[in-house]
Amino acid sequence: MLSYQHAYHAGGPADVVKHTLWAAILTQLVKKESPLHVFETHSGRGLYPTSAPETQKTPEYLTGVARIPMANTTPYMDAVRTLNTVDARLMAQLEVIPGSPAVAKHVLRDVDHLHLAEAHPLELEHLRTNFPHALRRERNIHIHEGDGHKLIPTLIRPGNRNAVLIDPSYEIKTEYQQVVETVRDIITRAPNTTVMVWYPLLNPKKNSQLLIDRLKSLNVSATFLTHYGWNKPDADGMHGTGQIILGLPYKIERDLTETLKSLAPQLKQKAADLTTTMLIPRR
Repeated sequence: MLSYQHAYHAGGPADVVKHTLWAAILTQLVKKESPLHVFETHSGRGLYPTSAPETQKTPEYLTGVARIPMANTTPYMDAVRTLNTVDARLMAQLEVIPGSPAVAKHVLRDVDHLHLAEAHPLELEHLRTNFPHALRRERNIHIHEGDGHKLIPTLIRPGNRNAVLIDPSYEIKTEYQQVVETVRDIITRAPNTTVMVWYPLLNPKKNSQLLIDRLKSLNVSATFLTHYGWNKPDADGMHGTGQIILGLPYKIERDLTETLKSLAPQLKQKAADLTTTMLIPRR
């Protein structure tokens, strides 16, 4: 099934939390001198103009990134500032919302590599338009057409420093198990890879709980969980965002927790419930 298009949800509360974490993780990883190889299984368009019909139809960014002060100093908001010229008091007039590829591109250096996988034909077309450097094989940006679950594990090299973002739509319920299999393939091939998995918080929560339990059972050192709910758990639809980071970079869990604590009240709708915990201790 290839019906999901992220443009309808770009910049919403889930994006803010996910991309804040992703940018912070990459910022920590690029502090080391050796090249970093970054992979995304579901890249989407990479950039989302707020004027796009899809984004205007369901402008979730008005309850997400538009609520965060432009002066916010996180790496994610630095990427937002770079792409926009709006006054700090006019966040609702954002021009462009960065997707995870644009966030990664903003953080990475010239020596690093960014691999973007996308299967949806329309999203792929937009991705190639938004990242023309990839077509000219410049700036170490590589676009791969196809199923990221299958592609990314084959692209990773064990001797490199690697980071992977896995964030499917979960339109198909079997994708919860597919995520577990993808993570297992990645860490079997390259055990020291940092992998961040995103998933929606829904009612009932059986699918997300199974995902948590199965990822925890992989027993990867420094497996870190963060949940943020902007709505009450019994609300219809997605009420929050979940992330599990396997192989969390060294000792940044406290910084991530403090960053999320500062975001929580700004993204609140009917709740502002934040959980951060280390599922598997650092070894």
